[in-house]
Amino acid sequence: ELSDSVYDFARGLIRTAEREHTHAKRQGRYWSALAIMRCIMSSPAAAISTLSHQANKDADAEEAIEDLNKGVAAAYTYDPTEQEGTTDAQPASIVSSAQQTYSKAERRKLQEFLRATQRIVENQQDTKLQAARKTIADYLLSQGYNPIVWCRYIATTKYVAEDFKRSLGSRQVEVKGITGELSEEERELQFDELTQSPQRVLVATDCLSEGINLQAYFDAVLQYDLPWNPNRLEQREGRIDRYGQTTPKVPCYILYGQDNPVDGAVLEVLVRKAIHIHKILGVSVPVPKDSNQVSEAVIHSLFSRSREGRQLTLDDWLQSSQIAQVHECWDQAVKRERRNRTRFAQRTIDAAEVQQELEESDRVLGSERDVANFVRMACERLNATLSFQENNCWHLPHVPDCVKPVLGDRPRKIAFSAPAPEGVEYVGRNHLLVEGLANHLLEDALENEHDPVAARCGLTVTDAVSRPTSVFLLRLRYLLGSSKQQPMLAEECLLRGFLRSPSNPEWMDPDELQSLLTASPVADMPFERKRRQLQKLIERLSELEPSFRELANDRARALQESHERVRAIARASKRKVQVEPQLPPDIIGVYILQPCSQ
Repeated sequence: ELSDSVYDFARGLIRTAEREHTHAKRQGRYWSALAIMRCIMSSPAAAISTLSHQANKDADAEEAIEDLNKGVAAAYTYDPTEQEGTTDAQPASIVSSAQQTYSKAERRKLQEFLRATQRIVENQQDTKLQAARKTIADYLLSQGYNPIVWCRYIATTKYVAEDFKRSLGSRQVEVKGITGELSEEERELQFDELTQSPQRVLVATDCLSEGINLQAYFDAVLQYDLPWNPNRLEQREGRIDRYGQTTPKVPCYILYGQDNPVDGAVLEVLVRKAIHIHKILGVSVPVPKDSNQVSEAVIHSLFSRSREGRQLTLDDWLQSSQIAQVHECWDQAVKRERRNRTRFAQRTIDAAEVQQELEESDRVLGSERDVANFVRMACERLNATLSFQENNCWHLPHVPDCVKPVLGDRPRKIAFSAPAPEGVEYVGRNHLLVEGLANHLLEDALENEHDPVAARCGLTVTDAVSRPTSVFLLRLRYLLGSSKQQPMLAEECLLRGFLRSPSNPEWMDPDELQSLLTASPVADMPFERKRRQLQKLIERLSELEPSFRELANDRARALQESHERVRAIARASKRKVQVEPQLPPDIIGVYILQPCSQ
């Protein structure tokens, strides 16, 4: 009954918008109608949050409606898949922007909606919440799943999370709600706390960073709010059902209002179409147009029908020109994808070529073994030693102080290879522990002149070399781009080393240098003698600059060739990638390895 009333009200706002004299006011009523409908469909909490300050508000500021931006309005009502293109705040500002165009009857209607949603909460008559509670408790938790519940708005997330905490309390299930109200660091801390519970439920908006590996801790999905964009639906489910997921089958549920005309339209035109395409091809084909335009076409077509048109069959509506155009465009994309898959079906990819690029990537970025060695050595230097346990897992009883602000101080069980066992945290290159340690050590080396944990220069007496060896840690920077793209700044750090003197260096093989990183000292040398030798080398660095420039140019050419090889393997765009070195390279570290015999 409420959904029908809201639908009729929203349709009325849109149909009467044509009476307004300015485009801004017409757009204001349109977006306001969508915002009201979207928040009421989401939850009573979202509706109350949006409407409680609007129903009695006298909006007479002309600039409010004039300032309404279509992109901003779409971010509050549609589901753009770009991370920066959406917001999880309630659309109160959108409703407020159109207040001056509302009649007294329309304002009274808002008050009725507000009272109706308040009664639903007071009388515990929220059937959508009841269905979600039953799905989570009876179908997912009872089978041992750890589900994530996706919501559209902050108020809805809090509302659902609080209800689950009460209703699931006897099951010893940890429930947390995470929204864009929290900073990124706070969100990661809340997420980290939740993952420590044996059984857990995460209720969240789309605010979670892509860097958080949801698939390692959750294995089921409930779409509490039906997205108006099938790309968003796939994106949410794809964050759980992806590489690193150890559960053989990931159940995904969608909640929708059976008698809700908007839910029915979105489900039929967008969601079921996307699912059908996936079943046919085995892969998803994104909405071929701007996803906001497609959503707008569906909603506008639904609202533009006459009142009698509501009685038309769904088939009649699906054959309308706007909807038919959406499906035709999508079908063309499916045909192109089918042709591409047929064309590539018999085409073999040279595994050796792919392996070459992967090995090069690992060499520059660091393999799993490199990450493990770095974390172990860094923790040891910071008096937070890791202890090895079974199944290639490690125990970190004390988190280093430098990363406690982002990780907390609880003990951790970690692994450096994926997928990690249940209850074990996978630590890869982008993990907060690795980033935190790397940032701390680099900042300490650059700023601490007296006793840095990782020194920028040093001399080691070792039996790993037979001749004096000079080693440099260089930072190379490049501008990557094409003739039609803005250049992107990229950087990498490389080792460069030589034997003999700077005036006539005998440059060493990079792989040989890599093995010297673990060289152990076997004797000591007086500090003053170390200082003199290092000072002599530093004073002659200008003699090595031509070689360092040549290295940067060689690396730029190699990177450009690598981009071209990968594009050729994937048959991607033939647009030429340009890699321009930024000279001269930065010298981050200078080290001397002295043989024990000398």
